[in-house]
Amino acid sequence: MTKKKPVLKRFNYRLNKLHVKNLKGIKDFTLNFEKDKLVTGIVGINGSGKSTLIHALACAFKPIGKATSKDFNRLSHFFTPNKDASWEGSEFEIEFEFDELTIKPNSEPTKKLVNHTEVYSKKQGEKVSRWLPIYGRRHERESAYIGLHDLATLSEDKNAGRYKEYETEDLAHEASDKIKEDLVYILGRNYNRLTTCLVKQKDKVHTLFGLVFNGVEYSEHSMGAGEKRLLTILSALHNPKLAKGGLLLIDEIDVLLHGMAFKRLIERIIKRANEKKIEVIFSTHRETIIDFKNDLLIYGVLNTGKGVIPMPHTHPQVMQQLTGVRTVPIEIYVEDDLATSVIETLLYQKHATHYVNITKFGTWSNAFAILAGKILMDSDISETLCVLDGDVCNTIEERTSECQRHLNGDDKNEHRQSMLNHIVEFKLANVAPQGSGGSPEYNIKIMFESIESDDPRVIELQRYSREIQGLEDWHVYFEILAETSGIRTARDKVLEVISETEEWNEYIVEISDWLDEKLKIYLPVKAQEEENLVTV
Repeated sequence: MTKKKPVLKRFNYRLNKLHVKNLKGIKDFTLNFEKDKLVTGIVGINGSGKSTLIHALACAFKPIGKATSKDFNRLSHFFTPNKDASWEGSEFEIEFEFDELTIKPNSEPTKKLVNHTEVYSKKQGEKVSRWLPIYGRRHERESAYIGLHDLATLSEDKNAGRYKEYETEDLAHEASDKIKEDLVYILGRNYNRLTTCLVKQKDKVHTLFGLVFNGVEYSEHSMGAGEKRLLTILSALHNPKLAKGGLLLIDEIDVLLHGMAFKRLIERIIKRANEKKIEVIFSTHRETIIDFKNDLLIYGVLNTGKGVIPMPHTHPQVMQQLTGVRTVPIEIYVEDDLATSVIETLLYQKHATHYVNITKFGTWSNAFAILAGKILMDSDISETLCVLDGDVCNTIEERTSECQRHLNGDDKNEHRQSMLNHIVEFKLANVAPQGSGGSPEYNIKIMFESIESDDPRVIELQRYSREIQGLEDWHVYFEILAETSGIRTARDKVLEVISETEEWNEYIVEISDWLDEKLKIYLPVKAQEEENLVTV
């Protein structure tokens, strides 16, 4: 009697990482996916390699239960050998995970999570020049690719006449109601009906999309290109075969769509992907994708002129390449000119000048007004920090009271806590003598004078500083120091000297810690290694 072999079932596939060793001009490029985000947007300028990454992913899997491929599912579909490129030497790997259920006769099924890495390559110098692994040995996972190959409508097809005779019926799709709902929302047009147009030719049936709007019925012969594009995307998004672990890939998702339609499409893709557990990856060069940074993973592809490097999240250099305008993601608000100079010194130390904009708000209470105003206008304050000088409102009780004063109401407790998290201060080790003001300036004076230095220029400047005594208001300290020393940039020189001390680290610790967390996003290790390649 033949012993039955165990049955393996694999499902719940998720991508973990795509690493390109060498593919169509992209070398040593890694894209890491996030566990908690089902939707990923790849952002970059034309020619940066976005489509190449999408094409590589489109060939990672084969359809479930089919020996043959479908359109745009093989590497040779995208990387066709020609007189300019054989693609030999190309190589990339995809790391993915899945649940594996093992069913053995006369025993309980067992399930485990499997991490797997597949290498795809076209070896150089092989007798048989083909992509490996062979198509039949690839993992089975339902996927769909929507590219630029079918953008044109039949109104632009000179052979459209062969499809002029057709029968119309309701859209043959299990989720036709959902597709219609999404289409109406995205385009803002109240379509009466979605249809399928059946063109019967001998033993073959060709299908077209159809729509009914304001009682007028029309097919792809007279349909707008944007309408057709959306119907193609939404039909794939609602395909039951992709539910619970499928992969949907869309190249240049923004093409043919106006701004509002694009934003509404992204909203619906995020909503439906989470409902149906579909992994969606698309490419775009529309900068407004930044509006969705909290809801999907955004990966920038930065063209340095000497290659492309990955930039996780909405990296400002990627945004600048897209728009031609310097984009600054982090906003720090401070009280005055001294605080501005301190923050500038800190940013210079952290190589973060490109990523932060500094704005003065005046008196300390305005910090609470700024944050309250942003919250009431429903603005995101996650990238905003307000810095107090450290001489007033430096207890949690005082700050809580100010938050209550600027943002009252029982329904605002969560917002008030958010305000508190975005207000920090300079830590003053020294306060001005009783009866005088200007503790921030006085604190820096004492810090500067306590430094032991061998530099004669520093020693001389310290001498001039020590001669400044008995001021009623220490806010004018730097003006007097500049005048008596003859060094117009005395304040900058003092900050430069103290910024190398441990006392400095204690002074700016709250701002520094907050910035370090933010800069993990904008200064990934790879970007720092390549910093010398990038011009901003």
